[in-house]
Amino acid sequence: MARREKYRSIKDFFLRFWSKEFLVFLFFLTVSTSFWFLTTLNDTYETDIIVELRLEKVPERVVITENLPETFKMTVRDKGFNLLRYITISPIQPLRLQFSHYAGKGGHGGITSADVLKMMKQHVSESTKIVAVKAEHWDFYYTYGEHRKLPVLIGGQIKAKSDYYVMRTSIYPDSVTVYASEEAFDTITAIYTEPFVLDGLTESVKMSQRLQHVYGTKFSKSDTVSVSIFVDRLTEITVSVPVKMVNWPDNIQIKTFPAMVGVRVSVGVSNLSLVKPDLFSVVVDYKDMPKDSHKRFPLRLTAQPKGIIKAYLKTTEIDYIIEHLK
Repeated sequence: MARREKYRSIKDFFLRFWSKEFLVFLFFLTVSTSFWFLTTLNDTYETDIIVELRLEKVPERVVITENLPETFKMTVRDKGFNLLRYITISPIQPLRLQFSHYAGKGGHGGITSADVLKMMKQHVSESTKIVAVKAEHWDFYYTYGEHRKLPVLIGGQIKAKSDYYVMRTSIYPDSVTVYASEEAFDTITAIYTEPFVLDGLTESVKMSQRLQHVYGTKFSKSDTVSVSIFVDRLTEITVSVPVKMVNWPDNIQIKTFPAMVGVRVSVGVSNLSLVKPDLFSVVVDYKDMPKDSHKRFPLRLTAQPKGIIKAYLKTTEIDYIIEHLK
């Protein structure tokens, strides 16, 4: 019984909702909305329309190194009815350009905005006025297969934290094949990664980095390389190295005091095994003998192992005694 009463209440509610007065109101609301919509569409407006741009019939042996923009904006003015048609029912067809008509000399081709404006008038109705056409560029570049293999260099700034240093860097691949005109290769000698900044490094880093695009060129494969930066902790040690005599006549003998001197070495922790005394050379050269016998003899560090950061003598002069032999 309760369920039947509930059903009847719901039925009465909807009958009141769809009453004659409500239906009349709904009818006039629809009519007025439609009238407003038609009146609005009959006014004149300006709007931007996106148009596709295609370069077609490119010969097989031609490599496009810099293409035309994929799309461009065109500002048009017309009644709302026609503008709505361009957006919904009948979009403007892509503008197709044949390669042979616009390819110039030296691997460069292009089209002017005036030519585009003239061509686009054939793609719109007579009532539509094209106010302007906009694009970043109307040029394209191409080659007939000219290419070179160029080195890839790091274009970023790398700095290690205090007490650390950058041992080395590597790039993989370390070169890339570049397609461009012969004129372009007169100025392009290397390809750089996009700029980046790494500061305060305390450990090695490996990352992917995009290559900087050079306008008018094209890479044969990926435009991304792997950059590895190897960082080590810096330390200092001192090694004792014997003093050697060079360029001395056979009849002259020199004794130095002391016979061994200290060499201060800055090196990465991972390269400590390179610091061996016999890999250093500290000399007193006869050519450097002081004219004043009261002055100390200058020392020179002439050899050091590869892989260390810096090496310097703890003392740059030494006492000596010269003996002339018979």
